[in-house]
Amino acid sequence: MLLSAARQALRQQPARFSALPSRCYATAKPPRPSSPAATAPTRSPTEKSPSSTVDAPPAAAAPPPPASAEPLTTPPPADAATATTPPTPAPEQALSTRANSLAEQFLDLSEVAPEGSSSSSGNTFPGETTGAKAKGTGSSSIEQKRKKLTRGMIGASLVGLLAGSYHLAKDWESEEEKMKMIGRSDDAWAIKYSEEGGWKSLVGRAFIRGEDYMDYLNKPAWDPLLPAPLPEPHYRPYTLVVDLDDMLVHSSWDLEHGWRTAKRPGADYFLAYLSQFYEVVLFTTQPAYTAAPICEKIDPYGAYIPWKLFRESTRYKNKALIKDLTYLGRPLERTIILDTNPEHFQLQPENAIQLAPWTGKRDATTKELVSLIPFLEALAIRGVKDVRPVIKHYEGRHIPTAYAEAEAAQKKALVDKWEKDRESTVSTWISAALGSLTKSRDTPPETDVEKVRKNAQRMYLEEQKYWKDNEEIIKKQMDEDRERQLKEMKGSVLGMMGLAAPPAPGQEQPKA
Repeated sequence: MLLSAARQALRQQPARFSALPSRCYATAKPPRPSSPAATAPTRSPTEKSPSSTVDAPPAAAAPPPPASAEPLTTPPPADAATATTPPTPAPEQALSTRANSLAEQFLDLSEVAPEGSSSSSGNTFPGETTGAKAKGTGSSSIEQKRKKLTRGMIGASLVGLLAGSYHLAKDWESEEEKMKMIGRSDDAWAIKYSEEGGWKSLVGRAFIRGEDYMDYLNKPAWDPLLPAPLPEPHYRPYTLVVDLDDMLVHSSWDLEHGWRTAKRPGADYFLAYLSQFYEVVLFTTQPAYTAAPICEKIDPYGAYIPWKLFRESTRYKNKALIKDLTYLGRPLERTIILDTNPEHFQLQPENAIQLAPWTGKRDATTKELVSLIPFLEALAIRGVKDVRPVIKHYEGRHIPTAYAEAEAAQKKALVDKWEKDRESTVSTWISAALGSLTKSRDTPPETDVEKVRKNAQRMYLEEQKYWKDNEEIIKKQMDEDRERQLKEMKGSVLGMMGLAAPPAPGQEQPKA
């Protein structure tokens, strides 16, 4: 119905439309003459013919010339016809005459205003808007909603900014958090500000916490990296972090054998003996899939190295992989790290003892690891509250040699005192009165470290004897546990997929 109305309106329109990209021009076309005679110019009755000079009496209208007769005048050229075309009506007038046309609503026809025209009224069709706004009118409901939404977002941002600033600048929740956050930061001015009062402490705490949050992608995979310490009798008050590469083992590659790994002489004794005093943590920058098989060879029973940390536990900072001790969850004053690369402990150099890398050959560096045992066991035996000042005391010196000299001097002082007391008269009278003590007084006394050391060596030998005597039984139990774990894992995976085989007759269904 609408289409028929549009066609009827088009028939009534004498204008011709020329198609444009999205608009149409409407131009009036003069009617086509019905015959060649119609193109001859007409004269009024009073007009004289240019070829006659004598007035003629009026006569009746001449009959039309025959169809075959030539026209009195030639038709005007095309340029003349165009010149005599009536002018196109103004855009406002053309629009007003066709404003209610259904054809224009369907064909989206409009007039294009001539260039330079400042008038904008009438240049749009029904359904189009000019964006003009009457004076005194307020904003629309959509604009009001946009303004309210913008104000709400700005207000929420300000509230969030204030809340975040308060969270970053608030006081330390505990002394442990303070030590941990300060230990992870390497900005001296922020640490100094955080320990002062007033607004400086707020700025210092906010910067330290903010830096810690921004360093999220470079942090270790877990925090803390280690679980809670083991209960008694397995609890060890001190933590010893040991490197793997070029300290316990050395790996090399050649065309003939490929990759080969050599174990350092004395590494087994070092780990087994010091595990009586320290919680040993093996921390390496190797990925787990390459380092885990080596760790199983070094400690097959898992008796000496309870915790193993790999590359994902390191922290990336200053273009290097760092072993950050603050993520271990152990007090730094009782933590020692042994490493060959100073970049690995650059955040806690006061806790580190650097050793020369072992190259896999029997040279002067081969016994460096074992020679550290007396110094490390003395720290644990004497119950040093903070190991960092002690390590600082030996900075720049060869620790095994320097400590051996100090222990020998202490032993000599003790023996000299004993000999002096033995020669005194009172000591001789007491020895005579208590004859049972004569024999003991003839033996030089031992230091506290020597007494504990003798007992620790005895326990080490007993433990090694136990592992050797029960090696077959322990291996059998480990194999059974491994097979049981594989079966449980396989059953749980296949059960989730619905592919688990039914149990045999008389056999219970395994529990996932």
